This record gives sequence, structure tokens and C-alpha cells, in this order.
Amino acid sequence: MTQAPTATAGPAPVKKMPRKAWLIIGLAMALLVLNYFDRQTLSILKPVMKAQLAFDDEAYSLLTFAFMLPYIVMYVVSGRLIDRVGTRVCMTVFAIGWSVANIASGLSHSFGHLAASRVLMGAAEPGAFPVVQRAILNWVPVERRALAISIATPAGNIGAILAPPLIALLATGLNWRAAFVIPGVIGIVVAIMWWFADTKRGSSTPPVLSNVPSPLPKAAAEEAPSVKALLRDKRFLAIVAARMISDPVWYFYLFWSAGYLQERAGLSLAELGFVGGIPYIAAVLVCIMLGRLVDRYTERGHDPIRVQLRVFALSAALMPLGALITMASSAFVAVAIITVVVAVCQAWFVGYNVLLAGLFPIKINASAVGILGAVGASTSLVLNLLAGTLLAQFDYIALFAGLAILHPVSAVILFLVIGRSRARGAAETSA
Repeated sequence: MTQAPTATAGPAPVKKMPRKAWLIIGLAMALLVLNYFDRQTLSILKPVMKAQLAFDDEAYSLLTFAFMLPYIVMYVVSGRLIDRVGTRVCMTVFAIGWSVANIASGLSHSFGHLAASRVLMGAAEPGAFPVVQRAILNWVPVERRALAISIATPAGNIGAILAPPLIALLATGLNWRAAFVIPGVIGIVVAIMWWFADTKRGSSTPPVLSNVPSPLPKAAAEEAPSVKALLRDKRFLAIVAARMISDPVWYFYLFWSAGYLQERAGLSLAELGFVGGIPYIAAVLVCIMLGRLVDRYTERGHDPIRVQLRVFALSAALMPLGALITMASSAFVAVAIITVVVAVCQAWFVGYNVLLAGLFPIKINASAVGILGAVGASTSLVLNLLAGTLLAQFDYIALFAGLAILHPVSAVILFLVIGRSRARGAAETSA
């Protein structure tokens, strides 16, 4: 008489990523690349368009405001909309919306027409980010989510890298209007592809791996809470506080580091064009590497939330290097430090989404991403409005030094609230 095989301890086998999930990730990346690409076209073609449409720098600041205000508002609205309507409809509408706005910008013959186009673009673009978060949770197995988020979320950096040379090529080879219209048409085509790929069946039923225990907490499997309940959750409020504190670092470097490298570090425009993409390329690679690292520890039975908190702590320890930028011995040393800062900022954006995926139910994740995006953009907008005055009074050294401590402060907040809650949960489980 033979005995039944005895179950052995050890990690359960993990299935490969479904092919459909890779298709969704690829389309999400393409749309985020276009998202970042399209929003930069105006700033790159600003000198040409000022002459063509007869507006000055003061009017240009109004165009920036026309984009940012609906951008912040729609970050919140779009997240809730995605949780109710779904990713298929929302991403299709958002992507067609900003693509039409881009085309309209290229067809503008007056400042008013251009301003209206920027309002539409600001309203449509922020929804892409919560859609990508929710789509990954819908399609990607738990054990592969950190990697998927780390691949898709920083894809916008590719748009930031491609925009300057390609926009210049379109504008000089054809005309400045073509630099808006052609990417807009491509965006509509990709949006239609998303409609046919992100089917209702996949969106409504997340993939489940058999015989694989989920590392998510019990709350993630329960019915989705309301936004009010989310806003009363101490863990979510800790992430909100961390985003409020840390997001301005990214936006300041995004808008001001290129000017610093030219005006203070001595790089020419040509040299900046050669090295300017390095921080964003490095950021993409670092995000993918860290996402894979979190997934590997998850496969081995580690709590992905606690692993992510350790990643936050270790990366935050690098941020004080930013205070040394003004003391760099050369422009290329300054670029190296900026690369570290930008990579950490992007890794944190990915990490926040990993936290949301692990801490909260799928049905509330898009709303959570939208709220966080709006909060971070709001505090960043305030800093950038004050940056000119602060630079005039205290110069770059004070700003770089102040920004250098914000991620360490945010890491402490996350550890005190989320880290302690996970430790208590683990202790109660073992008891």
C-alpha cells in the first residue's frame, strides 16, 4: 500500500506572465510615451509659436496654467471614473482626448484657440496614469505586478527623451504644425488598439494563479471601500503626506535642472542635448531592476510591502547627494548627481503604486492613484511658482539642499505608519 505524497514546504510554482498582459503593458507604455511626448511639444516649439501666434512669455505662463489647473482637478476625477466605468472606456476616451487636443494645438491660428487646446489636454492627460495602474492589477498576476508597474510607470521618460530630437525633426523637415498633428494621429490609432485589446472579460476578472498564495493583505480581497473610507485610512494618509513632501523634488528637477546646467554649470545647448537624456534612461533601468527585485522577494514568501519600504529607505539615503550639485567639480559630475536624484524620484513613483496595489483593493486603486497625483502636482505647482523668488533670494544651493532632505523625511513617515502596521499585523498572525 502506497502512501499519499506529503506536501513539502517551499515557494509555490509561479506561472509566466500571460501574453495578453504583455500586450496591455506594451500599449500602456506606448500611450504614456505619447502622453509625455505631446505635453512637451509646446515648450520645445515655444520660440517659433510665439512669432507665429503673436504672444509673449507672460501669455505663455497662462498657457502653462491652462494646462496645470485641469490637470490637477482631473487627476482626482479620472481616478474615481476609472474605478466605476473601467479601464477600456476611460483610456480610450482619455487618449483620444489628448490626441485631439494636440492636433487642435497644431491647427491653432490664435492664442485663444491654443489656450482652449491646452485646457483639453490638461483635462485628458492625467487619467492615463491611474488607468495603467488599474489595468496592471486587472491583467497581471500578483507575483509579477511590481515588475509590470516598474516597466510601465516610468515609460513616460522615453517620451521625454524622444521629444526634443523628433519634434525638431518634424518641425524643420515639414513645419511646426506637423509636430503636433502627426503624434496626435498616432495617439488616436493606439487608443483604438487599446479599445480592442483591453476587453471586458480581462478588465473585470483579474488573472489568478492556481496554488499560489497571494501575498496581499486580507483587505485587498474585500469589497472596495468608498473614497471617504480611503481618506480615513492612516496608511493612505501616510502615503499622501509622503507624496506632498517628496513630489516637488521631481518637478523642480524636471523644470529647473536643464537651466541650471546651462546657466551655472556651463553646458552648451548642444552638450545638454547630448547628456540631457541620461537621467531619464537611467531612471527607466533602475525602476525595472527594483521592480524585479521586489517580485523576486515576493516569490520567496517575503511581504512585498515591507520589501518596498526597505527600497524606499535605501534609495532615500542617496538623496542628500543633491545638496552637493552646486559644489560639483564639473558639469558632468553635476549631471551624474542629477541622474541619481531623478532615478530615485522615478523609483519612488513606481514604489508608491506598488504600495497601493498591495495595501488596498483593486476597485479603489485608480481613485487612490488619482488622489495622490493631484496632491503631488499641487504642492509641486506651489514650489515652482515660488522657485524664481527663492532662487533670487537664496540661489540654487539653498534649494538643492532643502530638496535633498524631503525623501528621507517621507521615508520616515512611511516606516512609522505603514511599517509599524505591517509589523503589528505579522505579530497578530503569528500569535
